[in-house]
Amino acid sequence: GTVEKEIKGGYEVKIGNSRAFCPYSQMGFRSKEDASYYVGRHLTFKISEFKEDGRNILVSNRAICEEEHNNNLSKLQEKISVGNVVKGTIVSLQNYGAFVDVNGFQALLPIAEISRGRVTNIEEVLQVGQKIEAEVIKTDWKQERISLSIKNLIADPWDSVTKKYSVDKKLTGKISRVSDFGVFVELEEGIDGLVHISELENATHNTNIRKLYKIGDSMDIIIKSIDAQNRRISLKCATSNQ
Repeated sequence: GTVEKEIKGGYEVKIGNSRAFCPYSQMGFRSKEDASYYVGRHLTFKISEFKEDGRNILVSNRAICEEEHNNNLSKLQEKISVGNVVKGTIVSLQNYGAFVDVNGFQALLPIAEISRGRVTNIEEVLQVGQKIEAEVIKTDWKQERISLSIKNLIADPWDSVTKKYSVDKKLTGKISRVSDFGVFVELEEGIDGLVHISELENATHNTNIRKLYKIGDSMDIIIKSIDAQNRRISLKCATSNQ
């Protein structure tokens, strides 16, 4: 039928030689479109009431949209499960992650699952329209949610940390975080080590180290210990006299 015009409470729809009424609530599916968007459009409807020999017809476009959505969801469930690698297109960016179109379904790529390294500004690493490949890490079909991970497709640097690094090795890294108890230094993407406040020059337990050290600053350090199993590396300043 053709949506001819808006009337009180909904739309007048012409179906052949008959006229029907479609309430606002029964037009579209989870639609955020302006009400006037549908006027003039030729759409498919399901008759929900037929009275007075066709003089009183109530129709629903939403019922059709819901059936199509549920059919597509069922097909998707057969194709996608945890562990599958899927391709998708980024449709929007939020401060907590990105929404990705996967075969017409919007999945969430949490910001923590984008990279092995720390991502603070999602817009610096992803763009709307970008094609990605990711692993499915969680599905909740009842709530219609899928979670993805790019990180899982990237080799874990901690698997080879003891081959690359050793105690007493001197390195230069960038400060990735500053806390009350010390400074975290990035040795490579995905691997941070901690310089405890007791190992920092010109610092005591009463020092506000955030005034002394800034994220992004370079720091020369020496590896004190490596605990690959618990993903911990202890560092000290290379210029300290310890």
